[in-house]
Amino acid sequence: MTSTSERSQSLLRAASLAELQEKGQLLVHLNHQTITLFYSRERVYAIDNRCPHMGFPLHGSVCQDGIVTCPWHYARFDLASGGTFDSWADDVRSFPVQIRNGEIWIDLAPRVNPKAHQQQRLQDGLEQGISLVIAKAVIALLDLGLASMELFQTGLAFGTRYNKAGWDTGLTMPTCLMNLLPYLEESDRPHALYQGLSAVARDSAGASPHFRVHPLPTTNLDFPTLKA
Repeated sequence: MTSTSERSQSLLRAASLAELQEKGQLLVHLNHQTITLFYSRERVYAIDNRCPHMGFPLHGSVCQDGIVTCPWHYARFDLASGGTFDSWADDVRSFPVQIRNGEIWIDLAPRVNPKAHQQQRLQDGLEQGISLVIAKAVIALLDLGLASMELFQTGLAFGTRYNKAGWDTGLTMPTCLMNLLPYLEESDRPHALYQGLSAVARDSAGASPHFRVHPLPTTNLDFPTLKA
């Protein structure tokens, strides 16, 4: 948990409220992070400028009713929470905002456990059968120090529970690739894990149960906006 003193140290001035109100969007750089500010429905929002889908900039995106749409691949995000409406995109990081004497201050304190988040994204990729999500989660988790065996075990547990035809190619592929992993170049190992886990997802696609998509993180969007 972040203490009050740590939170005050992570609070940085970003821009003047008047400038943001005039322009609607602003790009700011704080502590080696690039952040886009939006002014929508008389509120100030701050999100990471990198779209979590493919890393393209969100500055210049269409913003309406508290929802921003990436101009590159049309992923949509709730500005208040950063929650995505598109499972393949992942949530974008949002930052708490304070207005003090006409100035915008942003809290940059870390909010998410990166390893837990990527483990959930791997599970999401398996459940929804989204290969890009699986690939990004595998690379991120290996970079965070998770052992290859743990990734394999995640796929094995998922496949043995949900595979439609029992033990089939979807479980044989990752097992074979895990046996080959010690003999592969280090740069090839993430690709091998991705191929194995994607095979598990393909063989399990359409099997019961139908997995529910996660709800948006805490948000104040009204029903008419969500319906639209």
